[in-house]
Amino acid sequence: MSTTKDTIISTPELLELTLIHLPMRDLLVTTPLVCKMWQAGITLTPALQRTLFFQPDPSASAPIQNPLLVELFPPFCEIFYPSQCSRTCTASSITTMPWSKASEAFRRVDASWRRMLVTQPPVQTLLVKQTRHSRRGSSVRRAVLRDLSLTMGTLYDLAVPFIIGFNDSSFRVRWHLLGSNDAEVAECDLTLSVKDTVSCVRWPGRRLSQLFESDGRKDAGIDFGEWLSLSLGTQKDSDDEEEDS
Repeated sequence: MSTTKDTIISTPELLELTLIHLPMRDLLVTTPLVCKMWQAGITLTPALQRTLFFQPDPSASAPIQNPLLVELFPPFCEIFYPSQCSRTCTASSITTMPWSKASEAFRRVDASWRRMLVTQPPVQTLLVKQTRHSRRGSSVRRAVLRDLSLTMGTLYDLAVPFIIGFNDSSFRVRWHLLGSNDAEVAECDLTLSVKDTVSCVRWPGRRLSQLFESDGRKDAGIDFGEWLSLSLGTQKDSDDEEEDS
């Protein structure tokens, strides 16, 4: 005679109602290993895919960050409130992520984190702001990316090349969850601000090792606007703007 337990694990609808209450890590990593039926059920069930942030959730109202990405990629997910001091993320910030302890797993082309949405509902509009310092002075350029349904793979691919390729580089992700009075970012869900220094001198520890570059990396193809020169006053205003946001 079939037991209640057997009925639940063999009935897709009941199994879905059970699995959806599991911790996200268990649902992603452990549960698919139980059997092929469970693995297929997780892959083919829209509700479970939304729970894992693999598919957009149309019922989500207030933005919710992906909790697993918050745990695994803290430099990208910290929310800065107006009352807090501004901080930026550098090469050392990335090397302290869990990635450093399991780089082969994170670097894989098919690593699941790459397909995960960073929020529910998904981020659709991203402002990328690059500030560059050199012996000739400082300049800034901007680009707006739209209709993204932003995944962690795309966000990582956008930010990390700046840290790998330049001396004394840093980035900051600004989550506009509380709104903003800044007209430049008013229509953006998220801003990625990157700063780099062009120099022929290599400073140990200020560049990121290529071990932190994903094998699944895709060229973001950012269509930046023109470089605009920053005077000392303009540069200070630009820095203050980031601190106040």
